[in-house]
Amino acid sequence: MNTTMYLGFILLAGFAAGRLINYVKLPAVTGYLLIGLLLGPSLLGLITTESISVLTPINSIALSIIAFLIGGEFSLAQLRKCGKSAVLIAIFEVLGAFCFVTLTLHFLLDVELYLALIFGAISCATAPAATIMVLRQYKASGPLTQNLLAVVAIDDALCLIAFGLASASAKVLSGTFSGGLAAMIASPLWELLGSLLLGAVAGLILLTIATRLKEQPDRLVVALGFVFGTAGAAEVLGLSSLLACMALGITTVNTLPRESDRLFGLLKSVDTPIYVLFFVLAGANLHLGLLAQVGAIGVAYIVSRVIGKVIGAAVGAKLGQAPPPVLRYLGLGLVPQAGVAIGVTLLVQQSFPDIAAMVTTVILGSVVVYEIIGPFCTKMAIAKAGEVGAAASAASE
Repeated sequence: MNTTMYLGFILLAGFAAGRLINYVKLPAVTGYLLIGLLLGPSLLGLITTESISVLTPINSIALSIIAFLIGGEFSLAQLRKCGKSAVLIAIFEVLGAFCFVTLTLHFLLDVELYLALIFGAISCATAPAATIMVLRQYKASGPLTQNLLAVVAIDDALCLIAFGLASASAKVLSGTFSGGLAAMIASPLWELLGSLLLGAVAGLILLTIATRLKEQPDRLVVALGFVFGTAGAAEVLGLSSLLACMALGITTVNTLPRESDRLFGLLKSVDTPIYVLFFVLAGANLHLGLLAQVGAIGVAYIVSRVIGKVIGAAVGAKLGQAPPPVLRYLGLGLVPQAGVAIGVTLLVQQSFPDIAAMVTTVILGSVVVYEIIGPFCTKMAIAKAGEVGAAASAASE
């Protein structure tokens, strides 16, 4: 098949899988991932490695839109509704994952401390895409949904900071220390602050232009142009495209709320086909063979990260005096892990080539597990919290 045929084939296969998986009460995104896994190189091979490579830009497109929409949920009004709970939950779920993974690997499996620190830092990341898709599919609304969206928005920024600090410490412990400690810490901080600044400036320019356009299609074109342009500029400057697009959304929603509502509504009306392509290709990119290679370290990483996220989120919710459903169930919505974690493994390959193969195998193997069970965990969380369909009910009233 040529590229155009692949696009049509993937969209139709994803649509069919999403509908079929609904009959067993699982989220559509799980169907997209499973059909991608079935059709990909690991099993039937109908989606080839070459086609996945050709369609790689879809990942950047989808992730930039997802990050922008997540930023749109990060309004000051939203934070006031969540209070301090969202910030505390984000801090403690990151700390929980980092500590549980690091300590489990080091003390129970005798993994060297510097390697355990690297795994601990990577474990902090949460994949927002699957979470957002599940919340949208089930029209979730309520305290848990509000807090979950805010926590996911904060999570990746904290992950980058954690990896920067862990990487600096790991270089000292492993004897590969070069340059000043300040320089190693400054690099991730520049990535964080530079990305936020880029997104903020782009957001102000976007609103200046969008407010002068009367036609909705014109606003959609300009909004997409700024989202993609910001993501591309971040990559050129060595910044985080995810954080930059998130900052673009945050600036947009907090500067002119009414205008931003229209922009976000326009994007949500056209983004579903991109998400289907993204998740089917993500499933095709999962390699079942990796599961046999992860061994005890991989199993310990998978289990301890989930435990750390769940317990950390509960502690943060308790300290933040969040509602009971948030305290009990929010941690389940933080299970998915993919893009950011995989991106960080590329940094490991550059800085720690001697452990890169092991880290990459464990992380990619865990992604297979997390991306399959993660959407189900998120659905279970909002179902137990009684927030499934709440957004639709509120809209009809």
